[in-house]
Amino acid sequence: MDLKSDIKNRRKERIRSLLEEIPNIETAEVPPLFVMPEKSTSFKEWGTGFKKNEEQSSIEPDPEVMWKERRGGWEEPGGGGSKFSSGFIRRVIASVLVFGAVWGVFAVHQQWSYKVQAFISDALSNDMDFTAVRVWYEENFNGAPAFIPIFGDKDEPAQKAAAQHELSAPVAGSIVEPFASTLKGVEIMPQIDSTLNVTVKSIDMGRVLSISKELDGGIRIAVQHSGGITAEYGHLNGTKLEIDDWIQGGDELGWMLEKEGSSAPTLFFAVMKDKTYIDPTEVISFD
Repeated sequence: MDLKSDIKNRRKERIRSLLEEIPNIETAEVPPLFVMPEKSTSFKEWGTGFKKNEEQSSIEPDPEVMWKERRGGWEEPGGGGSKFSSGFIRRVIASVLVFGAVWGVFAVHQQWSYKVQAFISDALSNDMDFTAVRVWYEENFNGAPAFIPIFGDKDEPAQKAAAQHELSAPVAGSIVEPFASTLKGVEIMPQIDSTLNVTVKSIDMGRVLSISKELDGGIRIAVQHSGGITAEYGHLNGTKLEIDDWIQGGDELGWMLEKEGSSAPTLFFAVMKDKTYIDPTEVISFD
């Protein structure tokens, strides 16, 4: 036992001597990894208390809030109106200075001012050379912009949207009574074939307005055509059409028959434009 205690004592003495030999080193205080707040906040107060923490200054601000603060919009109180006013005043001052400079150039009669006057007059009166601009644009941007019409490849000729087309004659024949005699229509002597039958055709596409009986027993058909034209076909002997039927140009309206022992039949043909009778020869060629 004495030997063991003697060994322990010697070890203690050795450790004590070693510690005395090591110089005293001042150790710096290490900050704690996390410090609990002195006062805990509830769930409802957590957002408010967290924003008041000084450590939140390093958090990136909301970009939407920054944009609203810096844009100086029209509806923003304070700052928006002053920025607009200052910009407007600067533009007015610049415009006045440019106007004054131009006026001064034209008011001065000097050799140098004549050249400036000619340049200003040429810029204001002559068109810009868009061909050169287009070439420069194509060389630098590989093609002309389609949203600028003047940069188009070529000017397309204007086309009339509602061009009046040629009307065909209702029958092949000659006029035996002109428009001047009645101021309503003409009488046409048709060319009768070997069957003594004459087919009357429509001069254009249209809609049948009316089919009526004449005093001498013939049939008269009124057709509304395009272009505000209404045509009347009279002295017909028969037809297969009914009111409100649609017909195309050249379609059969009816027929005329030559009776034995009677004079050759004639076709009454009248044209109205905007509810006024006009000479059919003005719109149809009977040659």
